[in-house]
Amino acid sequence: MAYQNPDAVAAGAPPWHLPAPQPRPTAGGIHGFAWALWPWMSWVLPVFFVFHGFLGSGGWGTLMLMFLSPVFVPAAGLLGMLPRFILRRRGHTTAPAPIVWLLFVNWWAWFTLALTMQDMGDSGPSRSLLRDVMTVPLSLDYEQGVFLAALAIAVLAWVAVLVLAIVQPRPMPGVQTGMPRRQDGWTVVAWIAAFVVPALLVATIGAGVVATALQRDAAGDTVAEVSAMPIAAQAERALATYERTQQKLSEVRELIADDGWQIIDDDGRAVGSAGFGSYSWECRRADADCVTIEAGFGIDDVRVDVDGEDFRARLQALGWDADDMRAMTDADGFVLRIDAFRGVNESTWVSIESPPLWGDLYDLTQELGESDDDRVEGTFRFDEWPPLR
Repeated sequence: MAYQNPDAVAAGAPPWHLPAPQPRPTAGGIHGFAWALWPWMSWVLPVFFVFHGFLGSGGWGTLMLMFLSPVFVPAAGLLGMLPRFILRRRGHTTAPAPIVWLLFVNWWAWFTLALTMQDMGDSGPSRSLLRDVMTVPLSLDYEQGVFLAALAIAVLAWVAVLVLAIVQPRPMPGVQTGMPRRQDGWTVVAWIAAFVVPALLVATIGAGVVATALQRDAAGDTVAEVSAMPIAAQAERALATYERTQQKLSEVRELIADDGWQIIDDDGRAVGSAGFGSYSWECRRADADCVTIEAGFGIDDVRVDVDGEDFRARLQALGWDADDMRAMTDADGFVLRIDAFRGVNESTWVSIESPPLWGDLYDLTQELGESDDDRVEGTFRFDEWPPLR
């Protein structure tokens, strides 16, 4: 029976004089889904990458990306759409099977880049979006490794999609493009990638969390062990580290003077400290919440030539690397600094900082109580120091 065009018959034209309309290719399956999603991902992901910092602890990098967005977003979007333009020009209306899985890999890599991008603020490194939403610590170095790996994967996947788009043959006339006659291997791979790639991302982050939880601090405890401790036990750890820090400093003070050490001098000026570190670059770069212990004393006049070879030799005998008097370290990770001021008001200041100790500063301060200012007044012998609280 001859094909009859209802519209033509209604218009009065003989139906056998008009050809039957060709069926329009329709998108179907995972190939059509990827084809329809392609424009959205090409534009939404660059926008998300540029402005993701405003969803969390953005820094200077977020500000720079915002100013560059009029160039970066169109460039990234057009480059992402370039393989699709090529395929469309060749007559494709759905994503060819060998390309679909690479699209999923590229899109998830873009998402990972925004999730793990580390930024820098006025007071140091700022938290990535991933670390903002996570309730467990994650290593900064591990996160940076994930970011670099995602960057390489995103670039390589895009190049592969572009090359495959260029070499992809034109679809056969009358065949719905991207709709294989059978579930070939590439279609199976595409379905696997749609679920496995995000699962691999979650597994990778989970592995980083586990590795971070096993890191040990100066007291030899892991992040997981400290997190499981009651706050009273964490406070005892801090007190023990404080005593150890002061003991190390007292050995150095003995080399300079037996007594006359002050934390607050006669003019009310702070020449030392005794408590938690007020600012620690190591803790700002640490993989979990941590604190350091700081201790310091000053003494009037310069009683020992701290720059002399004899004094350096005595410091080395105590285990200090005395090459730089303002940043000496020992095998336990403590940092010692000695300053000798000569002139009208001669004085010698010594200070020490412990390596990081896992724990939250606010919680420890609440447990130990507010510090008493009276404890740091007066003079101390080399083997005396005020209590932590």
